[in-house]
Amino acid sequence: MLRKIFHNGRELRAGWRLLIFIALFLGIGRGLRFLLEHAHLPDYHGLNPMDLIIAEGGTLLVSLIATAIMARFEHRPLTVYGLPRLRDLFGRLFWTGTIWGAAMPSAIILLIFLAGGYRVHGLNLQGAEMLKFASLWLFANLLIGMSEEITFRGYFLYTLSAGIGFWAAALFNAVGFGALHYFLKPFERWEDWVAVSLITIFITLAQRRTGSLAFSIGMHAAFDFMFIYVYSGRNGGDVAVGRLLNADFPGSVRITGGLLGPEASWFCFLVTITAIVLLHFKYREAKWPAVAKT
Repeated sequence: MLRKIFHNGRELRAGWRLLIFIALFLGIGRGLRFLLEHAHLPDYHGLNPMDLIIAEGGTLLVSLIATAIMARFEHRPLTVYGLPRLRDLFGRLFWTGTIWGAAMPSAIILLIFLAGGYRVHGLNLQGAEMLKFASLWLFANLLIGMSEEITFRGYFLYTLSAGIGFWAAALFNAVGFGALHYFLKPFERWEDWVAVSLITIFITLAQRRTGSLAFSIGMHAAFDFMFIYVYSGRNGGDVAVGRLLNADFPGSVRITGGLLGPEASWFCFLVTITAIVLLHFKYREAKWPAVAKT
C-alpha cells in the first residue's frame, strides 16, 4: 500500500517528481542568490535591461540545472520536456514564433492608437546609444523568453500533465502564471491577470501543436521586446531604460493598460483570443507531451 502512494508501477508518481523538481529549483536558486548578493554587482534602477539579464539569466541557469537533474533521474532526454536541441533553438519554429510575437503587440498598439490612446513624440535615443540598448533589450527579452518558458512550460508542465492531463495542467499553468504577475508585480489589476493567462494559453497551445518550446521562446521574447522596447510602453509602472521611443498612452486604462502597459489593455484580450483561434487552425495536430496519465 505504501509503495502505491509513491510509485505507479513504472516510476515515481508525477506529484512526487514535481515536488522534487520544485525543491531543486528553490534550493539551487537560493544558493545562486547568495552568490550574487556577495558578488557586489552594480545596482540598476528602474526597468533596466542589465537587471533583467542578471535575474533572468540566473533563473534560466537554475531551471536548466534542475531539469537536467530530473532528466538524469528519470532517464529521459531533455527534448521530452519540450526543450529544443541547440541546433533547433533558433530554427524555423523559433522564427515563426517571433513573427507571431511581433504581430500580436503590433495589432494591440494599432487598436490603442485608433482609439486615441497612443502617441509618439520622437526617438528616445539616437546613434550608438540606440544600438547599445536595442542589443541589450534583445538579449534581455530572449533570456526572459527562455527562462520563463523552460521554467514553467518545460519539466513543470510535462510532469503536471502526466499527473492530471494536459489541458487541466495547461489551465492551472495559465491561471497560476497570471497569479504570479498579479501578486508579485506593482500596480496590478485583474486585467493583467486575465491577459497573462490568455497569452499563456496561446503559448501552451503552441507548444502542444508544434512539439517544442522553440516557438514559445521566440514568441515570448518578441512579444516583450515589442511592448517594452519598440513601442515603449510601461511595465509594472516603469518605462524601459533606453527604450526606442518617447511615447505616451493617454486615455482610459481599459484602452491603454495604464501603469501596467498595453499588455493590460482590453484590446489585448481581443487580439490574444483571435490569435488562439488562428493558431488552432494553423497547427491542427497535437505533438506534445507524449506522456501517460499517472
